[in-house]
Amino acid sequence: MKLTKTKRDVLRRKFGGCCAYCGSELPARGWHAERCEADFALLPGECRGLMPVCTECRTSKGNASAEAFRVLLSQQVYRAQRHSVNFRTAMRFGLVRETAAPVEFWFEKYAAVPASAQRISTESSQYQDSAA
Repeated sequence: MKLTKTKRDVLRRKFGGCCAYCGSELPARGWHAERCEADFALLPGECRGLMPVCTECRTSKGNASAEAFRVLLSQQVYRAQRHSVNFRTAMRFGLVRETAAPVEFWFEKYAAVPASAQRISTESSQYQDSAA
């Protein structure tokens, strides 16, 4: 899908300049515009139906749905324990802890933040972009 530079910039700022899934800050270049599923089509902002996604999440997610990606992420600790002696050692020494926390995506958290706080974070990121 081809986006104009302006629409790409608007999409990048849709969730405060962060990846819709993990919440990491998106660089000016090197991220993906991904079509979102019907369940998430009513997300806030312009460019409805699209989500900004970092390269790491896009690679991990592949063609899976958001819910399938959530399940995949929830199984990561189990897989690491089963296959990685380094991970098991880190757990024994208390460097890593397993939690039963549900996987919550950034766009779900961001939707819960009041609009006034979202506007402030977007304005501060615009200020940082123009200062650079």
